[in-house]
Amino acid sequence: MCEEIPLSGGRVTQGVVRKGETVLRPCCANSPFTHEVLLWLEQKGLAAAPRFLGLSEDGREITSFLEGTSPGDLGDFQEEALCSAGILIRALHDALSDFPGCRDGQTVCHNDLSPCNFMFRDGLPYAVFDWDAAIIGNPLDDLAYALWMWCDIGNHEKTPDAIGAQIKVLLDAYGLPAGDRGSLSARIHGQMQRVAASCDSAERMECRQWAMHCDRWLAEHQNQIDLG
Repeated sequence: MCEEIPLSGGRVTQGVVRKGETVLRPCCANSPFTHEVLLWLEQKGLAAAPRFLGLSEDGREITSFLEGTSPGDLGDFQEEALCSAGILIRALHDALSDFPGCRDGQTVCHNDLSPCNFMFRDGLPYAVFDWDAAIIGNPLDDLAYALWMWCDIGNHEKTPDAIGAQIKVLLDAYGLPAGDRGSLSARIHGQMQRVAASCDSAERMECRQWAMHCDRWLAEHQNQIDLG
């Protein structure tokens, strides 16, 4: 019998373990929806997420194990990694745009497209895991969150020009037309405020303060950032 090995790295849900070539994790209220999403991606032939394999005897979800590494925090990603992330996010959004319940202009949003939820191989992201927060919504909101995380918007050690250049690389790789980029600053603000509002406990006060700092930084510097 295979041993259960606790998984570390990324920002995995507590209680996630590897067992052989599978991963077991506790279910949550959103799990039935996320399982359908993973099955949909498998049916589309998109190997950019774990495959849902069923439930264990004790009710945990079972997914395929993704080989590679995942960052434990945000970082200063190079152009090739940003390009890969943009292409991958677009492929997921396109594949899920006709998921049952999606209206025109909607898709299934992962809702936490931090680099910490991407699996890397040979230094490049190739898959996205931890779909627990997935919802049907506007892909531009999902993309706005990804821009915040991948380009580390609000990091005072990076200049607005450097962040703007990274944003442009990711947006170009995603393939977002220039005419659709005008709302992104407001959407990024919206994601920062959403995260701040969700951190309503004493244990998450540091996260709340960080999100609010990022929101203030963007308000101060957004006129210096060219979204291209």
